[in-house]
Amino acid sequence: MSADRDAAWREWIEEARRVKVAAFCATRGIRLRPGDAGQPCPACGGRDRFAVNIRKNVWNCRVSGEKGDAIALARHMDGTDFVAACEEVTGRPPPGRDSSETAEARAEREARLVRLEEERIAEEARQMRVQADYREAERRRAWGFWARALPIGGTPAEAYLEKRRIRPHPTSRLRYAPEMELWNESKSCVARRGPALLAAIEGVDGRFTGVHVTWIDLGTEKGKAETIDPETGTPLPAKKVRGSIKGGSIRLVSAPGNAPRRWFLGEGIETVLSVYWALVEAGSPLVEGAEFRTGVDLDNLCGKAAGRVKHPTKTFTDARGRVRAVRVRDDAPVAPEGDWKVIYIPPSVEELILLGDGDSDPFTTRLGLLRGAKRFSREYPALTVKLAMSREGVDFSDMRMEAAAA
Repeated sequence: MSADRDAAWREWIEEARRVKVAAFCATRGIRLRPGDAGQPCPACGGRDRFAVNIRKNVWNCRVSGEKGDAIALARHMDGTDFVAACEEVTGRPPPGRDSSETAEARAEREARLVRLEEERIAEEARQMRVQADYREAERRRAWGFWARALPIGGTPAEAYLEKRRIRPHPTSRLRYAPEMELWNESKSCVARRGPALLAAIEGVDGRFTGVHVTWIDLGTEKGKAETIDPETGTPLPAKKVRGSIKGGSIRLVSAPGNAPRRWFLGEGIETVLSVYWALVEAGSPLVEGAEFRTGVDLDNLCGKAAGRVKHPTKTFTDARGRVRAVRVRDDAPVAPEGDWKVIYIPPSVEELILLGDGDSDPFTTRLGLLRGAKRFSREYPALTVKLAMSREGVDFSDMRMEAAAA
């Protein structure tokens, strides 16, 4: 390849790399949802597995584990090689096969790319304004739910916890809502209205940022409500968050004097309270000077991953019928990001114990906890971080219920 042609190839590839994911999606008729909300993957379907972060110019598919720029998306959608993907993204063939493009056509193509980029920037700014307004409105709505809720003592919310062989602590930030609405997936109707356990989410500065809701039906085995979306016929989650959880946590047991030396931090309310009461009943010294909190979900607890690894057993079939290994998030945290804060740990804390549930996928959960441990260690170098996993196939709440039954 001559030097001139080599330079032309590099220019062509760089042109492809400059094309924004959102712009490429627009050319393929893919309408992106606001923010980085999930939607069907253009390659492998689903409902909410595909998302595009416009600001970072990155897409990802949660099922396949693939992500990247516009070139990577073209390959993901079409199953083509790198060169064919660059051709699809730029809208023109590679150098040497492009004798038909006139100067006028090239100028028109480049002007189109500039126009798409300007439209992308304007849309990103609009979405950021909309998201900021939405987050604050959601926080205020969440505060309204919390402010109207009742003390938990003697309510179905307390009975729900007792059904799980646990009980609230006097310092737990938990309340009871007699008539909490659960909207369906499309937000077109209320699928359930009834009793719920509410938990206050606190941000870095202790400011209320949201509320975690668990709908209750004491007639079910574990007390969680089972609700079907009247539109789709699919089950709705019994737990939801209103407001923001990023960098926040729910206080379940405060240490005396509000200067804890040890933190237990888990994913769910039931998990953390199960561990607390098990330790209390065992007379464990670990309870002394300890605070118990939940990070609400695994993403908030462990943060984002820098890469992906192949799952040792899980596979999926792509749109072309190929069986491929599912790639899950690895144990390497991403560089610190302003939009995803690490959960705040007070300066008095010397030891952090991360609690992991084994009822989901233990391989993925352990990678998440390892990632979280590295993330906390990076943010708090003097902190000793340890991991504690429940038995495979169950969470700490299940283990407690088993022990009680025995």
